[in-house]
Amino acid sequence: MKKFILLILIFTTFTSMADSLSLNKLIGQFDEKKDADFISLDSTILPVNKSGMYLQKEVTQQLIKAYQDFKKVNPNIPFIIVSATRNYDYQNRIWQNKWNTIFAKLKNEQKTAEEILKYSSMPGTSRHHWGTDVDITSVSNEYFKSNPQGKILYQWLQDNMPKYGFCQPFNNGRKGGYLPEEWHWSYHPISKNYLAKYKDIFDKDSQLIINKLNFVGHNKIQLKEFIKEYVFDINSECY
Repeated sequence: MKKFILLILIFTTFTSMADSLSLNKLIGQFDEKKDADFISLDSTILPVNKSGMYLQKEVTQQLIKAYQDFKKVNPNIPFIIVSATRNYDYQNRIWQNKWNTIFAKLKNEQKTAEEILKYSSMPGTSRHHWGTDVDITSVSNEYFKSNPQGKILYQWLQDNMPKYGFCQPFNNGRKGGYLPEEWHWSYHPISKNYLAKYKDIFDKDSQLIINKLNFVGHNKIQLKEFIKEYVFDINSECY
């Protein structure tokens, strides 16, 4: 009987995990504000640069620990969450705004997408959809390379964030994908499952994902190749 109950519990847990990693969640087509796994950062001690941001609860707990430990040794250096969960609609607005500006200059869909993809994701492909990834303090490379406070922050993030479960997905040394982002950190214990599920679906039938994407330019660019590069070409420590 005990073995039977254990098997039921294992099956129930597995089923629950599978449900939480539905295709819609992987590509951000859900409302994080209505998801029980997510929490508003406004209800926490984490400093934010705007209201209304959410993260998964476990991610938030670990991020708070990192923040508190950082402030103990660097009380006067900013550690601010500047971006957290971005669902499909949010990412689509970013993409649309950049597309309008850049396409007006380049007049070429493929080149426009390549320019946007230096730092911004296509809707349905962003790690920020998952509620596991955050941007910290600044989204400027120069801040972390030249600003004295930014240099201290980045060194601390590199040395310490893995202790709390975080990795830097867009680091130096990759062959492709986004340019390096010192500010972007991902909670590996959860994000690795999202990435694995995304890759499993993509490898088996990429059209399942592609058919769900409907942003400006999606049918004029090398969408499948872009997904392959920008979703999967990341720091090996984030797999």
